Order: sequence, then C-alpha cells, then structure tokens
Amino acid sequence: MQLFEWIRATQRCIGFLLTFRCTLCTGLLGLILRTNATGQNINRQQVRLLLSQLQTSKADAKRLPILLELGKFHIYKPGEAKIDLDSGLTYLNQAKKLSDSLHLLTWQHEVEGMLIVAEMEGGNTQLGRQRFQQLINDCRKTGDKAAEATVRVRLGIWLRNIDNNYYREVFANFRQAAAIYKLLKDQEKEINALKEVGITYLYQGKLDSAQAVLVNVLKRYKAINYPKLHYTYNLLATVSTLKGNYDKGLSYALLCIDSMNKTADTVSAASFYGDLARIYEETGNHPKGLEWHKKSLQTWRQEKLPNFAMYNTASFIAKDLIDQKKPREALQLIQTLIKEIPTNTIIQKASVAQSLAYCYDALHNDQLAERYYLETLDWFAKNKMDFESSQQAEIDMGRFYVKQKNFKKAENHLTKALSFYPQKNSLSTIKDLHFLLFKVDSAQGNYLAAIQHFRQHKALNDSLFNETKSKQIASLQIEYDTRKKEHDIALLTKQSQLQQSELKHEQATRNTIIAGAMLLAGLLGVSYNRYRLKKRSNEQLQAQQLQLQAQHEELQTQQDVLQVQQQEINQKNEYLQRLLEEKEWMLKEIHHRVKNNLQVVSSLLNAQSDYLQEPKALTAIQDSQNRVHAMALIHQKLYQSNNLALVDMREYIDEIVDYLVESFNQQELVKVVLNVSAIQFEVSLATPIGLIINEAVTNSLKYAFPYDRSGVITIALQRTTDHTCELTISDNGVGMPVDVDLEHTNTLGLTMIRGLSRQIGGQLQIRQESGVRMHLTFSSVKKADKAVWAQI
Repeated sequence: MQLFEWIRATQRCIGFLLTFRCTLCTGLLGLILRTNATGQNINRQQVRLLLSQLQTSKADAKRLPILLELGKFHIYKPGEAKIDLDSGLTYLNQAKKLSDSLHLLTWQHEVEGMLIVAEMEGGNTQLGRQRFQQLINDCRKTGDKAAEATVRVRLGIWLRNIDNNYYREVFANFRQAAAIYKLLKDQEKEINALKEVGITYLYQGKLDSAQAVLVNVLKRYKAINYPKLHYTYNLLATVSTLKGNYDKGLSYALLCIDSMNKTADTVSAASFYGDLARIYEETGNHPKGLEWHKKSLQTWRQEKLPNFAMYNTASFIAKDLIDQKKPREALQLIQTLIKEIPTNTIIQKASVAQSLAYCYDALHNDQLAERYYLETLDWFAKNKMDFESSQQAEIDMGRFYVKQKNFKKAENHLTKALSFYPQKNSLSTIKDLHFLLFKVDSAQGNYLAAIQHFRQHKALNDSLFNETKSKQIASLQIEYDTRKKEHDIALLTKQSQLQQSELKHEQATRNTIIAGAMLLAGLLGVSYNRYRLKKRSNEQLQAQQLQLQAQHEELQTQQDVLQVQQQEINQKNEYLQRLLEEKEWMLKEIHHRVKNNLQVVSSLLNAQSDYLQEPKALTAIQDSQNRVHAMALIHQKLYQSNNLALVDMREYIDEIVDYLVESFNQQELVKVVLNVSAIQFEVSLATPIGLIINEAVTNSLKYAFPYDRSGVITIALQRTTDHTCELTISDNGVGMPVDVDLEHTNTLGLTMIRGLSRQIGGQLQIRQESGVRMHLTFSSVKKADKAVWAQI
C-alpha cells in the first residue's frame, strides 16, 4: 500500500499542471486558415482604401490589381456565406472583362485562376481541377511561365486544404512552381513556393522535414533582404512548439512580433498574438499568456469578422475568469461575443460550444455542461478534421466524466484522444493525457496500466520542463524586454532631438525679438518673459537627457548580469556533459569486463573437457559453453553499441544460431531460416530469450537429424501488439519418441526452457508437428512490471 500512498501524494503535488490546459490547436488551425488564402493579405481598413481608389481609377491596367484584391478578400473571407462568394465573383468578373478588353495575357491568366478558385469554393471541386489543368496548358502554349507558376501554387494550396490524399500532387505543383520562378530569376516567389513545401510537411505532421525546409527558407529570405520574415518565424514557432522545444518556439514567436512591428504589416497580428499567448501558457507563464490573449481578442474584434481563432482566444480568457471564480462573467463574455460577431462555420460553432461547456461546468450545471461537451464533439465530427481542437474536446469530455466518477466513459474518450495522429500532437497534450489515464486506471484498480501511464507522464514532463529549458525561456523573455526598452529609449532620444531642433528655432526667434526690442522699448517686458520661458524649457530638456543616460546605464548593467548568468549556464552544461560521458564509459567498461569474465568461464569449461572421456559429461560441458556464450554475446553487443540499455534481437539471435550450427559442425546438413523483426529488448528480457533459443536449437541439432539427415530449423520472433511478442522455434526432424510425454519430461534443457518462460511471464506450448514446434507468447514490458511489484 505504500506505493499507492506515494502515487496519491505525487498526484496532489503535480495536480496544478492540469488546472489550466492550453493546446496548440489554433496554432496549426490558424496556420491552415491563414495559408488557405493565398494572396489574402488585406484587412477591412485596406479594403476601404481600395474601394476609394476604385471609384477614382480609370478603366486601365492600374484598376486590375484593385479588382483582383477585392475579389480575393471576399472569396477567402472566413465562413461559408453565399453573399461573400457572390461579391467576390462580381469583382473578378469585372477584372476579367477589363483584362480581356485590354488583351493583357498575364492578367487574363491571373483572373481566370481566381475564378476557378471561386468555383471550387462553391463546391465544384472536380470541374475546378479540370479547369486548372486547362489553364496550366494554356499558360504553356502562350509561354506565360510566370502565370503558370502562380496557377500551380494556387492549385497546390487548394488541393492541400481539401483532401490529404493529394499530397504527392501538392508537392509536385509547388516544386514545379519554384523551378519556374528560379528560371525567371524571381527569388522572392521561388522562396515563397518552397515555403509552401514546408507548410505542407507541417500539415502531414512531418515536423523535422518542415523545420529543415523553413529554416532554409528563412536563410534565403535574409540573403535577399526580404523584410516580412514574421510569417516564416510564426511557422517555425508552431513547428518548434509542436516538437516540445518551447525555448525555440518562444524565441521565434517573439521574433515574429518584432518583424511585424518593424514592417507595420499587422494583417495577421491577431493570429500572431494568439500564437505567442499559447506558447506562454504552455510554458506556465499564465500572466503573460493572458496579456497576449486579451490583445489578440481585441484585435480580432476590431476586424468584425468571425474566425475560429477569435472564439478560441475568447475561450482561454473565459477559462481564466473561471479560475478566478467568476464563471458568470466568463459566460457573459462568450454570449456577448457571439451576439456581436455570430459564427458561420462548423469549427467556429464547435469552439463556442466548447466554451459554453466550460462555463456551465464551472457553474455546476452538469446537465448543460454535458450537453455542450457532446455538442462540441458532434460539430468536430461533422467537420472531419483531425487536429488538436477536436482532440482537446475528447480530453475535456474525459476530464468531465472523471469529475463525475464515470470512469468507463472517461477512459473511452481519453483513449480516443491518445489515438490521434501523434506527429500533430503537442507533447504537452500527450503528457496531460497520460496523467488523466493514470487517474482513471487507478480508480478502476488497473494499477499496472496506471503505473505505465504515470511513468510516461513523468518522462514527458521532465523532458519538457527541465531546468535548462526553463532558464533559456526566462533568458529569452529578458532579452525581449531589453530590446523593447532599447526601442523605447530610441523613441525618447528621437523626441529629444526634435525638441532640441525646435529649441534652436525658438532661440533664433528670440534673437529676432531682442533685436526688435532694441528698437521698440515698449516690447522689452514681453521679450524678457519669453526669454525666461525658453530657459526653463532648456533646463527640462537637460533633465530628460540625464534621465535617459541613467536608463541606458541600467540597461548596460542588466546586460552584464545576463552575460554572467549565461556563462554559468554554459559551465553547468559542460559539467553535466562530462558526467554523462563518464557514466557511458563506465557502463561500457562494466559490460566489457562481464563479457571477458564469461569468456574466461567458457575457456575453463573447454579446458575441463580435455580431461573428460565420458560422452555425457563432454556433452554437458559443451552445452554449458553454449549457454555462457549466449550470455556473453549480450554484454559484447552492449559495450560495442551506442545504446547501453537495449539489445538488437535480430543480430543477437543470428549470432547465437551461427555459433551453435558451427559448434555442432552441421553447416552442410542443417539450414536455419530466421524471421526476426527489428525488435530491441532490455538485457533482463534479452538474456532469458537468448537462453531459450540456445536450448531449443541445441536440442534440434542433437536429436532432430540423426544419421546425417538434412533438415530445416525455423526461428521467428514477431511483435503481435505494442506490448506482446511471439517466439516460435520449429524443425522438420524426426520429432520426439512416441513414448515421451512433453509435459512431464524433466530433461535439463526442457526444465530450463520452462523455468525461463515462467521467469518472463510467458505462455509456452511444445507440440509435435512434422518435427517439434515450440511456441512462446510473452510481454515485452512484463518483466519490468514484475520488478516494480517486487518493491511493493
């Protein structure tokens, strides 16, 4: 019982990790919504400016980009309202009519491409694909390579968003577009096309590939001095955070905000603020996360457009109010928002239902809470999108049933959440899932499964929130705050310079007044008064300059402290690395010495056999040598391998069998067929498995093929489930004598096989089937579990 008391105590200590759960669902979904609109880079304020320009423009080539941008805005506007599609088509048809009348081929192709997108947006996907191919063929015939590349990028983005079965075609279109832009020496558009390749890898959940492509894209953008790096920084922040690298994720997110502010390109500001907020929440910095969430929601509301990310951000703020024991205020926030900006898509409705469920759950209205939780799952199921928000809905449902003590339903939803496509999961989400399943299994008495879930939770928690990462994240925050202060100081310095310039101008005015005062004595008093005012202003400017100098010195001191802290961190890292290398060296040395000791035992047995004449004694000595060799092989492999904990069973079994066949001099008569999967076992499991194979193959070589008879020995080791394996050893020899009872025969070999099978918790069957066939089913984790129970 001491073990379970310890687990319950630990559960209370780390329970705070689950009090506020923030996923990256809108990080990946927000990316989908942003990249869905290729060319969608304007907001309502810019739309009003374009409409003003449209009214004053002439019917020439300068009007075409205005019409096209207005068409894109309405086509790509979030939601499924027919009025938006009709408005977009109106502008695009005007653009088509104008480009046809002016005979501008490239513009004709550009407008036709957007008209096809509008048709596909209306649901006519198959016809749209055919028209895209016709447009590409027409671009080739007319030699309009730039238009062909643009069309391919647009087609690739659309195919990527409608069905994941088109990824091969998507990659082909983006890479062909990049090749065309490279031929045209248009580096910016070439890099843009390659960026879409990286985004597609992110859609697939291939995070390493996505990161490699996007890092190269960022490097090339910098090489051509491309200013709008914030979109690439945002993508890298999403990839890093999904991989659990929160320090890198936070760094990229802060660089994204800096780049956006420098370029004044704030079209996606709300999304960027929300992504940064979620990273702060993931790293446990709730105050900062809440600050950026509020900023994101405020920006979304200014746009007055329904958007999934907006409702999701409101959900985070509502959960904060719930944590402050203000569930009614949280409910009012959500109800006011949907009244102000009604939802118009399935995933938006799902997000709102999810928020309402949180509110009613906090108000202890379990009936309404359950209704909205189930409604959330239903909306996401109708949407048929496998991403973290739908996974979070399953987690919420599971957590609700845990609170209701309905552990069967809770287990169903939590297990379903854990089965989501793993490459797209935040590691923090998986960590929390294992902790919830630990609670469920503990409550149901499934203690072995509970311990497994707790181990996985603890391992993920330690990897995500170790001391080094925490210091790196804190260092990044200080660095960002320092840059912000330097920016503020630069603004103050600029203002000071402007004031000094004004002062000089005023001094010139003063001199003129004094000269006039010499002629006009009656104005002397007024001139003297103005002189005193200017002097006071000068003193104030000097005071401000002293204050700025003091602030600069304070910043310099902070930078020196940061540098010292960084040096300390580097020294600790070097020390830990040396300790790790020494530990690995010592483990290898231990395995090497064990192997040498076993080799000495084998040599002693070989020397002993020189003094024996009795055949049975010689056979026993040889069998013992084979067993010692099987054990020595494991330690030899461990000190020769980079992995000091696991044994590659395919290589290990191959070497055991080769040694036995050679030691019995049966190479010409007996053929061994191996069917061993790429499985790695711990030493505690690999050793008994190796000895079982040694005994079974030895018996076959001794008795299955008498009188120089040829035959086949077959060995198969396969994984049947995540935690279960099967070992099968069979021969086509003469089999056992009829009068031998396999179940009660107590030869040393069979006794060892049975004992080792019981040791690993396996189920052993030995039958006669055209020879002898041994089948062993065992758990690859059972031995570790038994070790744990032995400590209770």
